Amino acid sequence: MSTAPRKQSPRYRDRVVVLDTLDSGEVTVPEPAWCVGHDDDTVGYLADITHNGATTTVAAVTARYGHLPVMDARITQAPHGQQQPELLPLLAIRVDVDATVDLEDGRHLTQALRAAAVRIDRALDEVARLRGERR
Repeated sequence: MSTAPRKQSPRYRDRVVVLDTLDSGEVTVPEPAWCVGHDDDTVGYLADITHNGATTTVAAVTARYGHLPVMDARITQAPHGQQQPELLPLLAIRVDVDATVDLEDGRHLTQALRAAAVRIDRALDEVARLRGERR
């Protein structure tokens, strides 16, 4: 008999968050200032705790598809991961376009892709700053 996942009840304190885990019980972990929080998370394993920043999105407006998502990106960090702990922030990027376009919609799509490249560059600058690196 499986039970439904239990919603996390995070408790925020000065630069830390207290979370419940299935394998380690209640844990207190550092909470980066850029993390949007864990209010929508479910209780999982310590290795699954992931800090995520705000999502940056880009879309094209097309006659054929309407609002066509092109890219989303966010700063992320999973410091307790078992196979590949992310000790420093990374940028999670999704770029995906699957469309058949006419000339006008194609131009809107290329504008959105250029905007996506600019936003990715800006986000990478922020990741570099958070990691203490120069870009």
